[in-house]
Amino acid sequence: MLASRRSVHTETIFFRYRDEQPIEALFHSHPQYEIYYFHEGACSFLIGDRIYELEPGDLIFMDGLTLHCANAAMDRPYIRSVCHFHAGYVQRLLRIPGGADLLEPFTRLRHARLRLAPAQREEAERLLARLSEHNVPQDKLAYVQYHLLFCELLARICRWSETLPGQAPTASTEKLQHVQDMITFVEQHYMEDLHLDDLERELHLNRHYLSKLFKQVMGVTVFHYLFERRINQSCVMMAMQPDTTLTDISYRIGFKHPAHFSRVFKRYVGMPPEAYRRQFDRPV
Repeated sequence: MLASRRSVHTETIFFRYRDEQPIEALFHSHPQYEIYYFHEGACSFLIGDRIYELEPGDLIFMDGLTLHCANAAMDRPYIRSVCHFHAGYVQRLLRIPGGADLLEPFTRLRHARLRLAPAQREEAERLLARLSEHNVPQDKLAYVQYHLLFCELLARICRWSETLPGQAPTASTEKLQHVQDMITFVEQHYMEDLHLDDLERELHLNRHYLSKLFKQVMGVTVFHYLFERRINQSCVMMAMQPDTTLTDISYRIGFKHPAHFSRVFKRYVGMPPEAYRRQFDRPV
Protein backbone atom coordinates (compact mmCIF):
# COMPACT_ATOMS: atom_id res chain seq x y z
CA MET A 1 0.00 0.00 0.00
CA LEU A 2 1.28 3.45 -0.86
CA ALA A 3 0.43 5.29 2.31
CA SER A 4 3.04 7.89 1.40
CA ARG A 5 0.98 8.86 -1.61
CA ARG A 6 -1.74 10.11 0.73
CA SER A 7 0.33 11.68 3.49
CA VAL A 8 1.05 15.40 3.58
CA HIS A 9 3.48 16.89 6.06
CA THR A 10 2.10 19.99 7.71
CA GLU A 11 5.54 21.32 8.64
CA THR A 12 7.05 23.81 6.22
CA ILE A 13 10.30 21.83 6.44
CA PHE A 14 10.18 18.16 7.42
CA PHE A 15 13.70 16.93 8.23
CA ARG A 16 15.10 13.54 9.27
CA TYR A 17 18.82 13.45 10.07
CA ARG A 18 20.88 10.28 9.64
CA ASP A 19 17.81 8.05 9.55
CA GLU A 20 18.87 4.41 9.97
CA GLN A 21 15.47 2.73 9.94
CA PRO A 22 15.33 -0.15 7.41
CA ILE A 23 12.79 0.27 4.65
CA GLU A 24 11.17 -1.87 1.99
CA ALA A 25 11.29 -0.80 -1.64
CA LEU A 26 8.25 1.50 -1.87
CA PHE A 27 7.32 3.58 -4.89
CA HIS A 28 5.72 6.83 -3.84
CA SER A 29 5.27 10.51 -4.61
CA HIS A 30 4.32 13.59 -2.62
CA PRO A 31 3.59 17.29 -3.23
CA GLN A 32 6.71 18.51 -1.42
CA TYR A 33 10.14 18.99 -2.93
CA GLU A 34 12.77 16.64 -1.52
CA ILE A 35 16.48 16.72 -0.70
CA TYR A 36 18.06 13.35 0.03
CA TYR A 37 21.64 12.84 1.22
CA PHE A 38 23.18 9.34 1.24
CA HIS A 39 25.55 8.77 4.17
CA GLU A 40 26.16 5.03 4.19
CA GLY A 41 25.02 1.71 2.72
CA ALA A 42 24.22 0.30 -0.71
CA CYS A 43 21.21 1.64 -2.56
CA SER A 44 19.67 1.86 -6.02
CA PHE A 45 17.43 4.92 -6.29
CA LEU A 46 14.80 5.27 -9.01
CA ILE A 47 13.34 8.68 -9.86
CA GLY A 48 10.95 8.84 -12.78
CA ASP A 49 12.67 6.94 -15.58
CA ARG A 50 16.20 7.29 -14.18
CA ILE A 51 17.97 4.82 -11.90
CA TYR A 52 20.96 5.89 -9.80
CA GLU A 53 23.41 3.53 -8.09
CA LEU A 54 24.31 5.61 -5.04
CA GLU A 55 27.63 6.11 -3.32
CA PRO A 56 28.12 7.75 0.11
CA GLY A 57 28.21 11.50 -0.39
CA ASP A 58 25.62 11.53 -3.18
CA LEU A 59 22.93 14.19 -2.89
CA ILE A 60 19.62 13.94 -4.72
CA PHE A 61 17.10 16.73 -5.16
CA MET A 62 13.73 16.27 -6.78
CA ASP A 63 10.22 17.42 -7.45
CA GLY A 64 8.41 15.00 -5.14
CA LEU A 65 5.54 14.45 -7.57
CA THR A 66 7.92 12.36 -9.67
CA LEU A 67 7.50 8.68 -8.77
CA HIS A 68 10.54 7.51 -6.83
CA CYS A 69 11.81 4.57 -4.80
CA ALA A 70 14.93 3.65 -2.82
CA ASN A 71 15.96 -0.01 -2.81
CA ALA A 72 18.59 -0.41 -0.09
CA ALA A 73 20.63 -3.53 0.65
CA MET A 74 19.32 -5.19 3.81
CA ASP A 75 22.65 -6.71 4.88
CA ARG A 76 24.26 -3.42 5.90
CA PRO A 77 23.26 -0.12 7.57
CA TYR A 78 21.27 2.25 5.37
CA ILE A 79 21.83 5.82 6.60
CA ARG A 80 20.37 8.88 4.90
CA SER A 81 19.16 12.39 5.69
CA VAL A 82 15.91 13.49 4.07
CA CYS A 83 14.26 16.88 3.83
CA HIS A 84 10.77 17.56 2.45
CA PHE A 85 9.62 21.14 2.01
CA HIS A 86 6.90 23.17 0.38
CA ALA A 87 8.02 25.31 -2.56
CA GLY A 88 5.55 28.05 -1.66
CA TYR A 89 7.15 28.48 1.74
CA VAL A 90 10.60 29.03 0.23
CA GLN A 91 9.18 31.54 -2.26
CA ARG A 92 7.56 33.52 0.56
CA LEU A 93 10.63 33.33 2.78
CA LEU A 94 13.10 34.56 0.18
CA ARG A 95 11.57 37.59 -1.46
CA ILE A 96 14.95 39.24 -1.88
CA PRO A 97 15.07 41.87 -4.65
CA GLY A 98 17.67 40.81 -7.18
CA GLY A 99 18.30 37.52 -5.36
CA ALA A 100 18.74 34.14 -7.01
CA ASP A 101 15.87 31.69 -7.37
CA LEU A 102 16.87 28.91 -4.95
CA LEU A 103 14.34 26.54 -6.49
CA GLU A 104 15.81 26.90 -9.99
CA PRO A 105 17.57 23.48 -9.97
CA PHE A 106 14.30 21.79 -9.01
CA THR A 107 12.28 23.50 -11.76
CA ARG A 108 15.02 23.23 -14.40
CA LEU A 109 15.97 19.59 -13.87
CA ARG A 110 13.02 18.21 -11.82
CA HIS A 111 15.45 15.71 -10.31
CA ALA A 112 19.19 15.10 -10.31
CA ARG A 113 21.95 13.31 -8.46
CA LEU A 114 24.95 15.36 -7.34
CA ARG A 115 28.13 13.38 -6.78
CA LEU A 116 29.82 15.76 -4.38
CA ALA A 117 33.55 16.36 -4.27
CA PRO A 118 35.23 15.75 -0.87
CA ALA A 119 35.12 19.43 0.14
CA GLN A 120 31.48 19.73 -0.97
CA ARG A 121 30.60 16.55 0.89
CA GLU A 122 32.19 17.89 4.07
CA GLU A 123 30.25 21.13 3.68
CA ALA A 124 26.95 19.30 3.07
CA GLU A 125 27.40 17.06 6.10
CA ARG A 126 28.31 20.03 8.29
CA LEU A 127 25.14 21.85 7.16
CA LEU A 128 22.96 18.80 7.77
CA ALA A 129 24.40 18.33 11.26
CA ARG A 130 23.75 21.99 12.09
CA LEU A 131 20.20 21.71 10.74
CA SER A 132 19.59 18.82 13.11
CA GLU A 133 21.15 20.71 16.02
CA HIS A 134 18.92 23.76 15.49
CA ASN A 135 15.69 21.88 14.74
CA VAL A 136 14.23 22.81 18.13
CA PRO A 137 10.83 24.50 17.69
CA GLN A 138 10.61 25.26 21.43
CA ASP A 139 13.72 27.47 21.13
CA LYS A 140 12.47 30.25 18.88
CA LEU A 141 15.90 31.69 18.11
CA ALA A 142 17.36 28.27 17.29
CA TYR A 143 14.35 27.59 15.07
CA VAL A 144 14.99 30.78 13.11
CA GLN A 145 18.56 29.61 12.60
CA TYR A 146 17.23 26.23 11.45
CA HIS A 147 15.28 27.89 8.64
CA LEU A 148 18.21 30.11 7.69
CA LEU A 149 20.50 27.06 7.54
CA PHE A 150 17.98 25.36 5.29
CA CYS A 151 18.13 28.32 2.91
CA GLU A 152 21.93 28.06 2.97
CA LEU A 153 21.63 24.40 1.97
CA LEU A 154 19.40 25.38 -0.96
CA ALA A 155 21.94 28.02 -2.00
CA ARG A 156 24.71 25.41 -1.94
CA ILE A 157 22.66 23.05 -4.07
CA CYS A 158 22.11 25.88 -6.56
CA ARG A 159 25.85 26.49 -6.74
CA TRP A 160 26.78 22.82 -7.01
CA SER A 161 24.21 22.20 -9.75
CA GLU A 162 25.10 25.21 -11.94
CA THR A 163 27.04 23.10 -14.43
CA LEU A 164 24.68 20.13 -14.45
CA PRO A 165 23.41 19.33 -17.96
CA GLY A 166 20.09 17.68 -18.66
CA GLN A 167 19.61 14.15 -17.43
CA ALA A 168 21.95 11.54 -18.92
CA PRO A 169 22.21 7.78 -18.49
CA THR A 170 23.93 6.84 -15.24
CA ALA A 171 24.06 3.04 -15.40
CA SER A 172 27.48 1.80 -14.32
CA THR A 173 27.15 -1.93 -15.12
CA GLU A 174 25.63 -3.95 -17.92
CA LYS A 175 22.92 -5.35 -15.62
CA LEU A 176 22.02 -1.89 -14.37
CA GLN A 177 21.87 -0.68 -17.97
CA HIS A 178 19.40 -3.44 -18.81
CA VAL A 179 17.17 -2.34 -15.92
CA GLN A 180 17.52 1.27 -17.01
CA ASP A 181 16.45 0.27 -20.53
CA MET A 182 13.41 -1.54 -19.11
CA ILE A 183 12.39 1.48 -17.05
CA THR A 184 12.83 3.79 -20.04
CA PHE A 185 10.67 1.51 -22.19
CA VAL A 186 7.94 1.30 -19.52
CA GLU A 187 8.00 5.09 -19.11
CA GLN A 188 7.45 5.51 -22.85
CA HIS A 189 4.72 2.86 -23.12
CA TYR A 190 3.04 2.47 -19.71
CA MET A 191 -0.23 3.79 -21.18
CA GLU A 192 -0.31 0.86 -23.62
CA ASP A 193 -1.14 -2.84 -23.16
CA LEU A 194 2.33 -4.00 -22.08
CA HIS A 195 3.63 -7.57 -21.72
CA LEU A 196 7.00 -9.13 -20.99
CA ASP A 197 7.11 -10.19 -24.65
CA ASP A 198 7.26 -6.50 -25.58
CA LEU A 199 10.32 -5.98 -23.40
CA GLU A 200 11.91 -9.13 -24.80
CA ARG A 201 11.47 -7.90 -28.37
CA GLU A 202 12.66 -4.38 -27.56
CA LEU A 203 15.77 -5.36 -25.60
CA HIS A 204 16.59 -8.64 -27.39
CA LEU A 205 16.91 -10.44 -24.05
CA ASN A 206 15.01 -13.37 -22.59
CA ARG A 207 11.90 -12.17 -20.74
CA HIS A 208 12.52 -14.50 -17.76
CA TYR A 209 16.04 -13.09 -17.39
CA LEU A 210 14.69 -9.54 -17.59
CA SER A 211 12.03 -10.26 -14.98
CA LYS A 212 14.54 -11.79 -12.57
CA LEU A 213 17.06 -8.99 -13.13
CA PHE A 214 14.50 -6.24 -12.49
CA LYS A 215 13.42 -7.84 -9.21
CA GLN A 216 17.06 -8.25 -8.18
CA VAL A 217 17.95 -4.59 -8.78
CA MET A 218 14.70 -2.83 -7.83
CA GLY A 219 13.29 -5.16 -5.19
CA VAL A 220 9.91 -5.45 -6.94
CA THR A 221 8.66 -7.05 -10.15
CA VAL A 222 8.51 -5.11 -13.38
CA PHE A 223 4.70 -5.34 -13.36
CA HIS A 224 4.57 -4.00 -9.82
CA TYR A 225 6.54 -1.02 -11.11
CA LEU A 226 4.24 -0.72 -14.16
CA PHE A 227 1.14 -0.56 -11.94
CA GLU A 228 2.85 1.92 -9.61
CA ARG A 229 3.64 4.13 -12.58
CA ARG A 230 0.07 3.99 -13.86
CA ILE A 231 -1.49 4.61 -10.46
CA ASN A 232 0.86 7.50 -9.72
CA GLN A 233 -0.09 9.09 -13.04
CA SER A 234 -3.78 8.66 -12.21
CA CYS A 235 -3.24 10.47 -8.88
CA VAL A 236 -1.58 13.37 -10.68
CA MET A 237 -4.39 13.51 -13.25
CA MET A 238 -7.07 13.50 -10.55
CA ALA A 239 -5.38 16.43 -8.84
CA MET A 240 -4.64 18.41 -12.00
CA GLN A 241 -7.60 17.50 -14.25
CA PRO A 242 -10.72 17.59 -12.06
CA ASP A 243 -13.08 17.50 -15.06
CA THR A 244 -11.64 14.27 -16.51
CA THR A 245 -13.73 11.24 -15.58
CA LEU A 246 -12.21 8.28 -13.78
CA THR A 247 -13.16 6.10 -16.74
CA ASP A 248 -11.19 8.32 -19.12
CA ILE A 249 -8.24 8.39 -16.73
CA SER A 250 -8.21 4.59 -16.50
CA TYR A 251 -8.07 4.24 -20.29
CA ARG A 252 -5.39 6.92 -20.68
CA ILE A 253 -3.01 5.23 -18.23
CA GLY A 254 -3.24 1.80 -19.85
CA PHE A 255 -6.12 -0.05 -18.19
CA LYS A 256 -8.54 -1.75 -20.56
CA HIS A 257 -11.31 -2.01 -17.96
CA PRO A 258 -12.24 0.71 -15.42
CA ALA A 259 -13.19 -1.96 -12.86
CA HIS A 260 -9.64 -3.35 -13.02
CA PHE A 261 -8.26 0.16 -12.52
CA SER A 262 -10.44 0.60 -9.42
CA ARG A 263 -9.28 -2.69 -7.90
CA VAL A 264 -5.59 -1.96 -8.54
CA PHE A 265 -5.92 1.62 -7.29
CA LYS A 266 -7.47 0.48 -4.00
CA ARG A 267 -4.78 -2.20 -3.57
CA TYR A 268 -1.93 0.28 -4.04
CA VAL A 269 -3.35 3.45 -2.47
CA GLY A 270 -5.60 2.00 0.22
CA MET A 271 -8.86 3.62 -0.91
CA PRO A 272 -11.05 3.62 -4.05
CA PRO A 273 -10.25 6.26 -6.68
CA GLU A 274 -13.59 7.97 -6.00
CA ALA A 275 -12.61 8.53 -2.35
CA TYR A 276 -9.14 9.70 -3.34
CA ARG A 277 -10.58 12.24 -5.77
CA ARG A 278 -12.93 13.66 -3.13
CA GLN A 279 -9.85 14.87 -1.24
CA PHE A 280 -9.44 17.52 -3.92
CA ASP A 281 -13.02 18.78 -3.76
CA ARG A 282 -13.21 22.44 -2.85
CA PRO A 283 -16.03 23.71 -0.64
CA VAL A 284 -18.40 26.06 -2.43
